[in-house]
Parts: sequence; structure tokens; C-alpha cells
Amino acid sequence: MKKLLFITWSISYGYGTEKSLADILNKMDKSKYSIDVLPLFKNSQNNILSSDIKVLEPLIDYTKENRDEKKDMDYYYSILANPLKFNKLLKDRYDCVIACNHNAPSYFASYMNNTPKVVWVRGDMSELNYNNFNPTTVEYSGIKQEYNMQKNVLKTFDNIVVISEVVKKALKNNFGITENIYEIPNSVDIEKIKALSNEKIKLPRGHLFTTLGRLDNNKNQILLLKAAKIAKRYREDFKIYLLGDGEDRKKLESCIEENNLEENVQILGFKENPYPYIKNSVATVLTSFSEGFSLALAESAILDTPIISTDVGIAKELIEKYDCGTLINYDERELADVLLKYMEQNDNSKEKKHFCIEDEFDIQTELEKTMQVIDDTIDKAEGKTKMKKLPYPVEKIDYYDLENYKIKENLLYILEVKKDNVKYEYLINRKTDNDKLIVFNNGAIAGGNVKVPVFQRHSWANMIKTSSVFCMDPTLYVNDLSVGWGVGKNDNYYLENSSLILKTIIQKMNIKLEDTVIYGTSAGGFLSIIMGIYLKGAKVVADNTQLDVSNWAFISAVDYVMEYCFDNIGTALKYPERFNVVEAFIKHNYVPKIYLHVNLCSKVDNSMQLAPFLERIETMKNVTEYNNIEVTLHYEEKKGHDGLSQDEAIKFLYEVLDI
Repeated sequence: MKKLLFITWSISYGYGTEKSLADILNKMDKSKYSIDVLPLFKNSQNNILSSDIKVLEPLIDYTKENRDEKKDMDYYYSILANPLKFNKLLKDRYDCVIACNHNAPSYFASYMNNTPKVVWVRGDMSELNYNNFNPTTVEYSGIKQEYNMQKNVLKTFDNIVVISEVVKKALKNNFGITENIYEIPNSVDIEKIKALSNEKIKLPRGHLFTTLGRLDNNKNQILLLKAAKIAKRYREDFKIYLLGDGEDRKKLESCIEENNLEENVQILGFKENPYPYIKNSVATVLTSFSEGFSLALAESAILDTPIISTDVGIAKELIEKYDCGTLINYDERELADVLLKYMEQNDNSKEKKHFCIEDEFDIQTELEKTMQVIDDTIDKAEGKTKMKKLPYPVEKIDYYDLENYKIKENLLYILEVKKDNVKYEYLINRKTDNDKLIVFNNGAIAGGNVKVPVFQRHSWANMIKTSSVFCMDPTLYVNDLSVGWGVGKNDNYYLENSSLILKTIIQKMNIKLEDTVIYGTSAGGFLSIIMGIYLKGAKVVADNTQLDVSNWAFISAVDYVMEYCFDNIGTALKYPERFNVVEAFIKHNYVPKIYLHVNLCSKVDNSMQLAPFLERIETMKNVTEYNNIEVTLHYEEKKGHDGLSQDEAIKFLYEVLDI
């Protein structure tokens, strides 16, 4: 069973995006999918999801009594600004996370590392077009910043779903995104809404017009009220119902009162069943500035109620294809004329025209496509990140058997040593014709999610002249980390254990530590330097290495290690030597012979690691066992953080071993 997390704005109302999402989730196969939903906001006690879907606690609950709005918003923005804090809220791990909208839902979903991700883009995101504002204004800089955030966030998703061709084009025009896009139009549960539309309601006298959706600036209901004021000059036998709720309700209520529209316009709020109102309306009106799809328009046409709409979402497509309504501009006089025209037509004939669009928005098609994109995303991510078990024989022993164990010769194989329920794994190749040894340590593992031992550069084993041992950091098994720096769990220091086990293995290989060099790049370089402290006499070659983990540029990786490897921050702070090589030198009163290679064109290595290291090491006065540290500075603009090439690395390792 695949465990899914859907992140959405809310699940309280049964219109638009929320209704479309609920219709699909309620029909998904619960024997195949376990579904959790995280609503960012709870606006009412309504829940439109079935009981077999788990609804997580919202970030803000507007239904709480005596809530402190400032405190709630401060909490919300603190979560939005802190990926680690957000991930702490999630108690389960998921096979896929689905952001049901762009903006905040997509931001939060992007924080979930090592999790396949899909985002549903339901609008054309025109609100992020900062070119609509004067470059000297605060609005311009704010919208531009949000645009850049959204652009970077979209890159973190494996697949993007759009709900219409309009949205697809906008995605290309605004963000240059043309790949990994699925087009899945919203659908309608036709049988359900036709049945619900037969519910008896009290109808007003005269001609009824209905508009559905959140009462907010984008839905632009104020345009409809202005048009109503004009239409009232010519006839008063009409009623406009606003179905929905939102932040603009008070403003709209004031407008109704100020313009004496109480007899003609009424805000009914959220209606669990809006379909009798739609069915019995002269037309459904939509005045939005932007829509990705607009489910209300499709539902209206299915109930044979014409639509009056601005050119958003599928309005133009529906009207041109099925002759089911009228497109309008953002002009209250034009809208008033259209309302009056529809009233006149309704005076002449109460019989509705049938629009025949049912098959186009079949819910089963949307359901199947939704499940397909989720399955594709999981499969694609697994194909990218899943590590394959290497085709080498494996020997497994307990730690207490190590003393009597005999190392195999002229065979590349994995030795697994189990100590305190932790697996320490080594890929060993003892060549009898060479008594020199190169030890390799891993850097970061792209994508994390490590389930089998990873030995980076294992293909070098048969290329090099020397014997070799490749070391696996068991910390990578902790909560699917992509890098662990050997820190282990709480008081159990995996790198120390691994180094001491390796020391015994090298002795059993009958190789001197003086004839051993330990090599690694980036995080693997850090592991190698610390390992060199425990393997006294061995030399270390570290390429573009971290020297102070706490100062690493990708601080989120450090945060995840702190979070998942220690029960609390206090425990982590007890062990500074696990995060800083100078602290390790001081603790053990020993500095191994080290060769540091650093690219001056890599700021994360030069400015953030090497320079602070050299400054700190000047103060290290009490260490008595000190071997020289040689620093080789490269200037390779194109390489950045990338280390030495294979040929360069092997050549240098041979020089260190005097081969």
C-alpha cells in the first residue's frame, strides 16, 4: 500500500478546488492507497472527505474560540520559513506528497526531502506577474520575490499537473516549464450533482442569478454588485445569490447596503448543496480575474444553466464549443446589459436549452489519470534514487568474531560486522602482490533513501595497483539521510566504531598503517580526516572537504542530521568533535598527515571551510602530536565543488604512498 500526503489550503468548503479534490480522494482505491490530508487552514467544521481519509491538524484553525490571530499567523509564518520545523509536524513518512495548489501548499511540499513530489497547478499564476507593478513600488519587489520563490520551488517537483491548456501555456510563458507536465482537467460527478440538483429549496420571486466561490479579491464579486446597481434602474424583478464565504464578505455586505441592493442581492454563505440554486438560475455568473479551470462553470453547463463569465479558465472554450453562455469584459455596464438580456429571454421562454457536455468531464477519467501520475512519480523517483545492491559476495560476522576472522585475499567482497545492532560494512580487496592500501570514504548520496550499502568509486578497486577498502557510513541508514558525517546515534559514535573495526581489518590484512592512505571528497573528506585520527600513522587526502560541518553551506542537511541522529540538541552539543575536525584534533591530541586539495573557485570550500579552518587551527596550541598539513590550491572555474578527476586522484594517491 502506498502512503500519500495531500497538502491543500482547506477542506471545509464543497466548491471549486476543494470539491474537485474531495471527489477524487473519496473515490481512490483505499486498498492501494493510504491517504493523509494536511489542510493549512480550517475555516469551518465541515469535512467533505470520507471517513477512511485521515485529516491532519491544520496549521491554523479559524474555528477555535478566542483565537489569537497574531499568534496564529506568527506560528504559520515560522513554519513556512523553517523546513525542519515543518517536517517535525509530520509523524509519518510518505511514498509521495501532492501539493494540491501552487503557492504555500507547494512551498511546504518542497520541504520534504527524499520524497517523490507532484504539484497541481490550478491557476495561471497571473498574480505573480511582477511586471504589472511599478518597479519602484513595494508591491513590485514583493511580488518579484514571491515569483522567484515559486520558480525555485517548482523545480523540486518530479511532475507538474495542470488542469487546462490555459494553465499549461501560462506555465511555459511565466516560468519556461515545458517538461514533466500532465494535463488533467477537473471533472464532475454528473450523476451525483444531477441528483443533488433536485433537492427542494425556497426560490425567490423573479429572475435568479447565482455566483459561487470564495468571497475574495480575485473572484471580483464587486463587479457583479456594480452591475446589479445599474440593472436595478431598469427592472427590479431579479435576485442574485452569492454562495460562498471569505475575507471580502464584510466589504460586499457594505456595498449591498450602501447601494440599496438588499432586495436584489443576498450573500447566502457556504451551501453544502449549491446545485438546486444553479439549476433554477437564469445563469451562473463568474467575474474572476483569473481561474485555472472553474469547476462551477462546467457544473452549471451540465445542469443546462447558461454561464456569464469573464475570459478565465475554461469559460471561452465552453462557450465557443457548446454555445452555453456569454463572455464579458471587466465592465459593469456591459455585465448589466447581459443580465438584462438574459432576464428578457427568460421572460419569453422558461424552457432551458440542453448543452450535451457530460462526457467531456467524466470523473472516472480524472480519477484514473490522477492515480497514474502519482504512480508514475513514485516509480520515476525510485528509478532515480534507489540504490541497487552491488554484485559482490557478502560475509556477515558479529563484532566478537572479528578477532578470529581471516581476511580473504584476491577477492572483492563485502564484510559486514555487526556491533550493538549496527551494521559496519566494508568492501575489501586484499591484493597479495601489493602491501599498500587505499581506504575510500563516501561523500553525500544523491537522493538519500539508502537501503543497501553504498561504496562510491568501487569500480576503482580493480583499476588501482594497491589493496583497497571502501567504507560505508551506517549513519546514512538513519531516516533516509543523504549525508551523515559518521555522527551515529546519540552516544553511539559510528565513525569511531567504524574506524576501530577498520584498524583491526587492516592489521589482519598484514598492511602497515604507515602504508595506508585514506581518501575522500566533500563529506567523505571529513570522514577521512577523522578516521585518520583513529588510524595513527595513516595519511589522509581530502578533496574539497568539509572541515566544520556546522558551517556547511547546505545547512538543511546539517539540521536533518541533528534532528534524526540525536534525541535533543543538548546531546549533539556534547560532541563538537563529531562536527569539527579541529575539535577532534584537540580531543585526541593528534593531527594526522593531511593533504588538502581546495578549489579557490568554490566558495563553499574556500571561504566557508578552508579559511575558517586555517584561522581556527592557529589557536590550537596544546596538541603535541602534530603532523604537517599540506594545502594545494586549485583555480578551476568550471569545477566548483567537484574534486579531482579519477586520473588526477589516483596519481596523487600513488605519490603519497610512494609508488
